[in-house]
Amino acid sequence: MHCARVLALIVLLVGLVHSFSWDIIVGGHKQLQFYQNGTLTHTELIPSAHFIASVTYDAVHYRLLFADYNSPTISISSFDPSTRKIQLLVTRTSNGYYPRVVYDPVTQALYWKDGYSIYSSSLNPASSNKVDRNLLAKLDHYPRDVAVDSCGGYIYWVADEEIGRARLDGSEREVLITSTVYYRLSLTIDQQTEAMYWIEKTHSNDDHWSIESTNFNGKKRKTFYILRNARYAFSLAVSKDFIYWQNYEEEGIWQLPKNGTAIATKLHSMSSSDCTDCQRIAANFKIEEQIQGIKSCNALQGLFPNDSKSESTVSICQNYCFQGECSVSAEGRPTCSCKAGFSGERCDLVNACHDYCLHGGVCSLNEENKRVCQCTAGYDGERCDVFICNEYCLQGNCSVGADGIPKCSCTTGYSGVRCEENACHKYCLNDGVCSLNEEDEPACQCTAGYDGGRCEISSDQDNSCDAGNSGQGTISACHQFCLNNGVCSLNEASEPVCQCTADYEGERCDVPAFVVKWFLYAYRNVPPVALSEAVKSTRASTVV
Repeated sequence: MHCARVLALIVLLVGLVHSFSWDIIVGGHKQLQFYQNGTLTHTELIPSAHFIASVTYDAVHYRLLFADYNSPTISISSFDPSTRKIQLLVTRTSNGYYPRVVYDPVTQALYWKDGYSIYSSSLNPASSNKVDRNLLAKLDHYPRDVAVDSCGGYIYWVADEEIGRARLDGSEREVLITSTVYYRLSLTIDQQTEAMYWIEKTHSNDDHWSIESTNFNGKKRKTFYILRNARYAFSLAVSKDFIYWQNYEEEGIWQLPKNGTAIATKLHSMSSSDCTDCQRIAANFKIEEQIQGIKSCNALQGLFPNDSKSESTVSICQNYCFQGECSVSAEGRPTCSCKAGFSGERCDLVNACHDYCLHGGVCSLNEENKRVCQCTAGYDGERCDVFICNEYCLQGNCSVGADGIPKCSCTTGYSGVRCEENACHKYCLNDGVCSLNEEDEPACQCTAGYDGGRCEISSDQDNSCDAGNSGQGTISACHQFCLNNGVCSLNEASEPVCQCTADYEGERCDVPAFVVKWFLYAYRNVPPVALSEAVKSTRASTVV
């Protein structure tokens, strides 16, 4: 037993190591694949995903951000490799194209392209920008990818006809490269070398693919590397020392040193069993590695400590907790102590009471820090979301009294606590037609052969309890059967049937109407069909 527990612990620790140790991550279909030194070390299934069309890495907060495309919906979520926690960040209707998403740690915002447009969404709860889909630019040409320059504060895009950029608020838009090629794919930014890279195919009738590069102004353009035997290359990513991409022809992940001193090597051969429809690569490129030796990048430098501070503590906690204090655990992980009213692993969930209680209800946290609502008059439910008048009055208007109890004002011809009683219901016998008179009381227009206030008297054969010798059978069956002035007659089976006055109900008119009204009031939220069956049961079992 002891050995088994030790073995289980070793397996768990190995799994955790895989979560932390990785060079690149490949996303596609419903999974994320982690690679270390070219070896597939871990596959994380994302059950909620349909098709992961884009993956990027937030090196400040140690999380992956991925865009899931399920036409017509785009969902952008985060994934923490250490806790395996998935958090939905943005959900929006798509323009019908695969999205590409990038993240800027300086503005703490997502940027993504969808169709011919580029959008942004702030992930900072304290941000004044509450728009979760801010349109930055609508382009003339279809962009195949986007990238962010956090140091300079620009968003870049690549299209077959151009490469352009704009400020992160959409201003100062400009085109840097205007030449047209057959394909331009997979734009990526390298802050450390101040260069951007993309994959390009010049003509449709050859296999000439290349990795091109320029500086951030679109100058000093050069062909960085020619891709051999590349039927379809895509998905660039850059790390401290290498450039990575995928190649359909060779079905694998490729690596090339950034200094260009060697040829590309194949890290891993991917088959359909490894990753179905894998699409995007993200590299583990630490922020401190990106800006090493670049003193001009104040935006990213501010995310990390000065030399006089403890890098192990400050860099881990920097910007990690949105609304709380950060500390480092014994395992070296950031831990948040949230401010009152905030929750979540990173204190990124807005005040627990924000917009929780509806219709003017007052929210507070109980001793267990759970939300509790004190509702205004007329509303009920956990969030004060139930209007007590809703479907309460069956035939009339409902209002809420000072005591908080619903009251009905019935339409003409109806009565009862819930206006459930129709004055004409079963009032006229033998197919008589009922209507309300000037006093709003039911009156009958009898069919031929019947008479009486309720059309209960037959002119051909008197079936009443007072019919004399010719109705002895009826008299015997009806004798004292209907109580409280109920009118008795025989049905087709020669069984007595009662028609009660408005004050009584039940099979023998033995149930006071107020009892039924009380029952209806007590069960006012029961649907009418179910209520009718319940009342019928009550009438059958109640005897006064």
